[in-house]
Amino acid sequence: MLLAALLSFASCSKNNDNAPTQTEKIRIAEKTSSTGMLVTLWADKQDLTVAWNQLYVSLRNSDGSIVTNAKVSFAPVMDMTAMKHSAPVEQPLYTPDKELYKGAVVFSMPSGQMGAWTLTVTVDGEPVIFALDIKAAPANTKSTATFTGSDGGYYTVSLVQPLTPRMGMNDLEVLVNRRQDMMNFPPVEDLAIELIPEMPSMGHGSPNNVNPIHTGKGRYRGKVNFTMTGDWRLHFKLKRGNMVIMEDAALDLLF
Repeated sequence: MLLAALLSFASCSKNNDNAPTQTEKIRIAEKTSSTGMLVTLWADKQDLTVAWNQLYVSLRNSDGSIVTNAKVSFAPVMDMTAMKHSAPVEQPLYTPDKELYKGAVVFSMPSGQMGAWTLTVTVDGEPVIFALDIKAAPANTKSTATFTGSDGGYYTVSLVQPLTPRMGMNDLEVLVNRRQDMMNFPPVEDLAIELIPEMPSMGHGSPNNVNPIHTGKGRYRGKVNFTMTGDWRLHFKLKRGNMVIMEDAALDLLF
């Protein structure tokens, strides 16, 4: 009897650990598909903003069993009535430790009078459409922006890390996408990036920063040193070979 009780407790603990509870993730929305599958959209924060946003999907069959082998994709669309456009996306992949499909979307503008965002989550070919309310970026911050390159292309630079900056050395990661057309923003994988941090209010920078280098799928990783709290501007110079694509792609943080 004691062994059975221990096994039962262990089983319950495993289920609780793997479930994306409200304290771990924030439930954004959920719908039941035509096949009876419960599709739930999760995030790390309550508000989705004009920034790079980590998003998760959990899938459960009508009997409550977890779906682990589906093909899941994201397709964000901003409907501005006169026109529609999409945004850079990192397509979701299954993460066994949390039993979630993990991806990301870079929302480029807030919801409101200009238009409305939807996110189509396609599961094994069946689309499930969620209406999303995207908030403006916090005051004095700019975590993503689109710049015109010297080659005539449009490049979106988005801050992935640090999401919660702190004084001292921080891991730095940016995502770079190029606008192929209004619905497609493939990652850019052939750039060299130079970083210069600046604290505009104090008129100084910081030492010992590490330029981001490409690690895959348009992500570039380095280090940034914040010597004090306050307003910081990250200046990025984007180069392709000897050609300067962008002299100053600047993003702003405040902490």
